[in-house]
Amino acid sequence: MYPDIIFPDMTSTLQITGCHFGNKPAGWHYPKHHHHLYEVLHCQEGEAGLVINRAELTLHAGDWLMIRAGVRHEIRNGSPKGSFSFFNIHFDIDDADMRRSLSRTDYSLLQASVAATTKLPSYIQAIESQMHRSLDPERSSPSSSPTERRLTLTPVQKINLQAHILLIIQEIISLEQADSAEQRTVAPVTIHAADTAHLIEEQLRRLVSADGSIAQIADELNMSRSQFSKLFKQIYGVSPRQYVTDMKLNLAKQLLVSTNRTIEDIADELGYHSASHFSRQFRRGTGLSPNQFRPRHRI
Repeated sequence: MYPDIIFPDMTSTLQITGCHFGNKPAGWHYPKHHHHLYEVLHCQEGEAGLVINRAELTLHAGDWLMIRAGVRHEIRNGSPKGSFSFFNIHFDIDDADMRRSLSRTDYSLLQASVAATTKLPSYIQAIESQMHRSLDPERSSPSSSPTERRLTLTPVQKINLQAHILLIIQEIISLEQADSAEQRTVAPVTIHAADTAHLIEEQLRRLVSADGSIAQIADELNMSRSQFSKLFKQIYGVSPRQYVTDMKLNLAKQLLVSTNRTIEDIADELGYHSASHFSRQFRRGTGLSPNQFRPRHRI
């Protein structure tokens, strides 16, 4: 006879926010932002271009993406003509072990070819079926937007939706752990640290075309220079000074190929002491002088 087999006691809360199917037209863009929720994004049709911290990636039909809470990101419809259709979940869970598993990387990308071999297609199909059953006028709530329909779910339907969302999360985590050799592991990051780093990033953007210094921003935030730089590099992967240099270089490239402004004007806008100072920094970053870059490149 087998002894009693006892599972551990568990108490956890699952918060689900902004769970929806969406369809966005060509040209749609959601600007850079961050939140204290984990996010799952599934591309159903079309494609999406994302910037996650400093990484750029494209989401194709069938792909799945999970973004860690606190990570700064933006998204746009990646197709110049077609629409972008997707399923999106924002969630949080207070189980410490699960949060550690969810926070191993800034993001996890699961390509369509891999997702097709999992149970993810059946889970999304089950959620879609529930959506269609709930779409009759008597069971959907009025919305102030003509492009929105808000569903009202029964208690059983709520449990069903939560169960499938947990299954989706479980599937993505399991695949990520199985493929651990290719993970981009990062040090654990608190929500407060992420918020502070994003605030630093917003302030650093001022330095692209305004007076000020990194030391001044650190003082304004009541941080030492070493603490300031260490925290920012932990989140963004580069030093604050390199981040400002990269932003100035990218803006300089755009101005050189999209305007007829003089080198002196561009140098002045970007806060360089002189045109020669700007030219030296530009050559250091690109291997070309501004005048050499202008006719040969397009962005």
